[in-house]
Amino acid sequence: MRAILQHTWSSSTPDTWILNLAFFPELHGGCFAASDSRGGLNVYSLQQLQSLAIIAIPNAHESSINVIKKVGSHMLASASTDGIKVWDLRSDSKTPVYTFNNAKKSNFISLDYSEEVNLLAAGTELGGVDAELHIWDLNKPEEVVRSFIDSHHDDITDIKFHPSNPRYLMSGSTDGYVNIYDLNEPDEEEALHQVINFASIHSCHFLRENRIAALSHMETFSIYELNSTNYEQVEEPAPHEFGDVRSQWPDCEYVVDINPAGFVSYGANSLQKLSLYSFDAIKEEIELAKPVWFPGAHGEEVVRDVLVIPGTKKALTCGEDGSVRAWEMPFDPSTRTNVQSSSMEISADEDEKKQKKKEKQEKKERREQRDKGKKERKEKKDKKDKKDKKDKKDKKDKKDKKKKDVRFKPY
Repeated sequence: MRAILQHTWSSSTPDTWILNLAFFPELHGGCFAASDSRGGLNVYSLQQLQSLAIIAIPNAHESSINVIKKVGSHMLASASTDGIKVWDLRSDSKTPVYTFNNAKKSNFISLDYSEEVNLLAAGTELGGVDAELHIWDLNKPEEVVRSFIDSHHDDITDIKFHPSNPRYLMSGSTDGYVNIYDLNEPDEEEALHQVINFASIHSCHFLRENRIAALSHMETFSIYELNSTNYEQVEEPAPHEFGDVRSQWPDCEYVVDINPAGFVSYGANSLQKLSLYSFDAIKEEIELAKPVWFPGAHGEEVVRDVLVIPGTKKALTCGEDGSVRAWEMPFDPSTRTNVQSSSMEISADEDEKKQKKKEKQEKKERREQRDKGKKERKEKKDKKDKKDKKDKKDKKDKKDKKKKDVRFKPY
């Protein structure tokens, strides 16, 4: 089914890419912010589809804005080579409310914000031998409240706070690792709750309470279990591996993103095509039978962001052709998935509980057979020691891991 193009906002400056979008439903009657590759920020009204920006900050940053993130109901954080800036979009002030940086004056390329604890986290490009992750408390913005400077050894391309448990912070990097930190632990090494060895990370998400989605720059996609705090448990569930989705999803040349709200978006430059499909996070499968197509999309240029307006059939897209486009879709993809899943959700949950109970019983039986007497207890201890050594070795090996080839830089 085809989406209908309603409006196009185009950059007035040649060779400018529009990189990211952020939606503000309570601001200016409903509006969105767009960032570009020349360091500019623009805010447009969705109530009145007019090409003139209601807020324009053409020199918000000295160079390309790598990422933007909504902060509360009316503020926007942006990141670039000159650090992180937080803007109050209730007015057209060209001066940021806050400006953050690190000692290295690094290029910041990833951001996330937790409204529950009012924390802003940002990751850097590789500088020297390490990339850095820093956290600021916006209640006390004078100084960094937490830093992780030894856990990634290449660009930190994505950061996510857990949506319901902000003690967990996740970071993905081109070093091939997804790290999950327990912010309740004061020491960096102790805070490293889980390390997932995947591939050069394009994006990572908390798909559900205990499920993690990882998408690589080589268009491979996998879903992992978030580890519990029972560190005595050696075995980890096997990931749900989709492999290279370009060979499985129709007309897919690159993935824009996997959105936990319930949809997948991907493009095909050679076909001038953008596709959006509902994604069931419970069943962990894409609904290929009912796509939404965006005719012409952004021509032969890469689509950089897709924003579905929650609770509506409206979507915004932006890309390397220098434009933002507003579309009317035939249905809300997240609602469609939820409606179709609602009748099966209870049984799916019950099946999952039964499966977990069965797996738990099987593990218990195996453990009882293996852990008899002093000899078995010693074997269990040796296995734990071996795991601890392996974890330390994995952290060390990250320094020697080569950067993967990437489809495009996020900045």
